[in-house]
Amino acid sequence: MAKETGVALIAGVSGIVGRGIATRLLGEGWRVIGLSRTPPKPGIEGLEHVPADLTDAGAMRSALSEAGVRVTHIFYAGRAPDPDPAVEAARNTAMLVNTVDAAMAAGAPLAHVHAVHGTKWYGSHVGPFRTPAAEDDPRCPVPNFYFDQQDWLEAEAPKRGFTWSTTRPHLLIGFSLGYPHNILSVVAVHAVLCREQGRKLTFPGAQGHFDRVSQVTDIDLLVDAMQWCATEPAAANQAFNIVNADYFRWKDVWPDIAGFFGLEPGGVQPESLTEAFRAAEVSWRTMAAREGLSEPEIGRIASGPYGDATFSATWDDMSSTVKIRRAGFDRVYASRESLLGALAAYRRHRVIP
Repeated sequence: MAKETGVALIAGVSGIVGRGIATRLLGEGWRVIGLSRTPPKPGIEGLEHVPADLTDAGAMRSALSEAGVRVTHIFYAGRAPDPDPAVEAARNTAMLVNTVDAAMAAGAPLAHVHAVHGTKWYGSHVGPFRTPAAEDDPRCPVPNFYFDQQDWLEAEAPKRGFTWSTTRPHLLIGFSLGYPHNILSVVAVHAVLCREQGRKLTFPGAQGHFDRVSQVTDIDLLVDAMQWCATEPAAANQAFNIVNADYFRWKDVWPDIAGFFGLEPGGVQPESLTEAFRAAEVSWRTMAAREGLSEPEIGRIASGPYGDATFSATWDDMSSTVKIRRAGFDRVYASRESLLGALAAYRRHRVIP
């Protein structure tokens, strides 16, 4: 992998992606400035945090000007969700524009902007889509900020003298805390509750989801790809799918997950994780105190609504990684190892017993 050090500005540094790329770049000698409303927790050693509201263009300019930062690379991983896709698209595109404008107004010798998108580009969140999805497939007809952000980068990068790239991961697999939209944290909390209740590890979603072809993106793989895209000339001005090298079905890995928790695997038993997690808030605090866990609030670990939405889809998820491999990216991650490795990280950080 091509190596280059510089000054990285990470928008959304408190999330799973921002934390991942910040930690990687700091370990390789980059200067890293992180933007978010509040500092990441736990803290990231060496990170220069700048409190910022990405939606406020004036405040962003003032914050970066006062910090005296001359940024060479922007890694954009911010997001402000909204139930209206059109509103969400406009807001999130403005946030990216504000970040780039503020960096350049502060005198940044900007070389590259990388934005993290996803398979919602293909409509993976609304219904069946062509598989394996390729980067030049037609856009999903539902408004999406991915489209607007990439269109803006394509138009503005040549005028402003920087290159751009985007990655399109699927479900991110890795440790996170305070970012509950992580399917492995959902699985972990559900499994612990099953164990506390003396139950088998049942699958709480739809039978069709349990049986279908699924895919995930290890957070370390995404970080590998982000750094490669930002420093490899062959990746300039390109969008790339990035998922683990294999595909799987939850029904085939469920026994391994059950074994990790010392449980017997159960079959599909649909239930509302939203209701289950809400009902378990008090008992989780009690269990966390008994086991000496680091996080007593279940809502900071996992999101029931996110789990319900994710596990309700019954169509295949499959992205092609031909393009990024042909461009020279060669990192390989196996899904079963990623799933079990992430669960081990939650245990290591004392988030689960």
